[in-house]
Amino acid sequence: MSLNSTSEESILISHKGLINERIITQKGEEIRALFKDDIYLSRKIFSVYMELIQNIFYYSCEKEEIGGKSFGVGSIQITKKADSYTIKSCNLAESKFIENINKKFPVINQLNKEQLRKLKIETRRKPQEPLSKGAGIGLIQLAIISGNPLNIFFEKKDTFHSFYNIHIKISSQK
Repeated sequence: MSLNSTSEESILISHKGLINERIITQKGEEIRALFKDDIYLSRKIFSVYMELIQNIFYYSCEKEEIGGKSFGVGSIQITKKADSYTIKSCNLAESKFIENINKKFPVINQLNKEQLRKLKIETRRKPQEPLSKGAGIGLIQLAIISGNPLNIFFEKKDTFHSFYNIHIKISSQK
């Protein structure tokens, strides 16, 4: 599992491993402290971070047991370039769910903000698809918040699993 950053990027926040409530809270507090001078940017980055880290927490198929509780394993990182920030996440996913995600995100990337909002409402009203783990609304919400296309790709691990990577860009200008 990798979250490659380039020499043009600086890493602001990074975590790899078990994701539990303590990690979610700790990293959230780090985001708020880092962006305390820009509440607009802070809210956007925090919202995207929460969506991505909760995706790992709930849906990663790599789990670690501690004290009788099961926690998702994955990685999350926030990087900075001169004109933008990127929140990157990676976790192990079952291959059978990848086709569903691969169908959704290109459609989402073609829509403007108003169309995304309509799609979100329509998606909420529909019954959950059999192979869905809720990926529809979360992906739509990421596109709405960021105002940028979703960068989603998969790295095959074995016949049944792939690493599910999501990179969300947020412009540092309003």
